[in-house]
Amino acid sequence: MRLFAILAGLLAASSSLAGSPVAAGYQEAVFSVTNIEAWSDFFSTAGGWEVLHDGDADDAVLAAWDLPLAASAREIVMGNPGTDRGFVRLIQFDGVPQRQIRSNAQSWDIGGFFDVNSRVLSMAEKFADLQGRGWQSVSDPVEFSFGPFVVREWLARGPDGIVIALIERVQPPLEGYPQLRDMGRLFNATQIVTDIEAARDFYEDKLGFQTYLDHSGPSEKAGPNVLGLPYNLTTEIPRHVSILSPDGSNEGSLELLQFDGALGADYSALAVPPNLGILMLRFPVDDMTAFAKHIARQKIEFAMRPAELELPPYGRAEVMAIRGPGGVWLEFFEVIE
Repeated sequence: MRLFAILAGLLAASSSLAGSPVAAGYQEAVFSVTNIEAWSDFFSTAGGWEVLHDGDADDAVLAAWDLPLAASAREIVMGNPGTDRGFVRLIQFDGVPQRQIRSNAQSWDIGGFFDVNSRVLSMAEKFADLQGRGWQSVSDPVEFSFGPFVVREWLARGPDGIVIALIERVQPPLEGYPQLRDMGRLFNATQIVTDIEAARDFYEDKLGFQTYLDHSGPSEKAGPNVLGLPYNLTTEIPRHVSILSPDGSNEGSLELLQFDGALGADYSALAVPPNLGILMLRFPVDDMTAFAKHIARQKIEFAMRPAELELPPYGRAEVMAIRGPGGVWLEFFEVIE
């Protein structure tokens, strides 16, 4: 029944979209981790999530990622109960060297994915919970205005350099999360860029994404801020934010963030399998053949050409990959019926 609901959700999302060759926002984020059992326990106990799949990764997937023959991997797919998207796929590699993608990275360092976002009902409770589990951050939770919203946010950093932005909506009231208890489904992912216009061009003009929200400017007053900027510089360093998705919603969306006047390291070259961290996002498409032709027409280089692979819990799927701004690894899949 759960698999049917997932497939039905993918079909409904794809049938409702017009304009982008990508059927819907990202279906799952893939985390490359050193201890898959610990991460599974975290999502189960801290998030209230459930296991949707647990098994060995398809050797053909590893080969498509150009990993050595000696490499193997185990994967666990987890989801927030009552949802059919916003999953996390944990993958632990063996027999291959790895590095952290964003080792000791600052908020303004570019390359790879900076974070994924999950909603919480009570920031105070979840902050205490995760601190007790050893998670840390660049700041304590901060309440601030963001476009038309007021939120409390904490950039929780856990093992393998993975950052999960926990967000509590203050106002207006949150809608569309009736099942929210501990940690909601993943709904957004952030990448830091040096040229937000070029990044917007990639997602809007080449992939047909639509804008959900644009916001620019520094903080209104000096002091605590979720990004860890020095207090005296929060009013001096503007930030530019664009949130985009195939259908213009804040569901499976990508957030582009550019700092003016804060420059850091570039981790783009490390944002490839099997390195540790937020490895990739996976998006559904309706017609892989047509989509691959679209990518070629846009002169986007393939990181992985379309290949038929096992992708549980969805089943057999045709999968391909490209690399976006900041080297982010983006995979696209079509379930083969």
